[in-house]
Amino acid sequence: MIKSLYLVKNDLQPYYRVTVKDSDGNLIDLSGATIVATMKNTSAGTLKLNRQSAGIVIANQTTNKGEFEYRWQTNDTDTAGTYYIEFEVVPSSGGKFTLPSPDKGPAKVVIEESLDAV
Repeated sequence: MIKSLYLVKNDLQPYYRVTVKDSDGNLIDLSGATIVATMKNTSAGTLKLNRQSAGIVIANQTTNKGEFEYRWQTNDTDTAGTYYIEFEVVPSSGGKFTLPSPDKGPAKVVIEESLDAV
């Protein structure tokens, strides 16, 4: 089960952090990988992110193997709602896989209305 991330409308942190492991639980080296994010509103069905690579930051793979984060961009969090987010990873060795895997369930991002106007 993937934990939900909760944000307040227009917030740009916390970042969405991901650790990638293979089926045996070993960390996957993301050196040279290409990663894109897609995020869709669960009720309206509209895409908020469409294969977005801007904001993806791959950690130093020597010290933080298998880790990357999505750093929210302006307008990513400007609409309250519940979203599903997924990441398509293409390692430098080739192939492609999507996170989270279907057996883990959807990754949810909940953007709550702010109590103020900003």
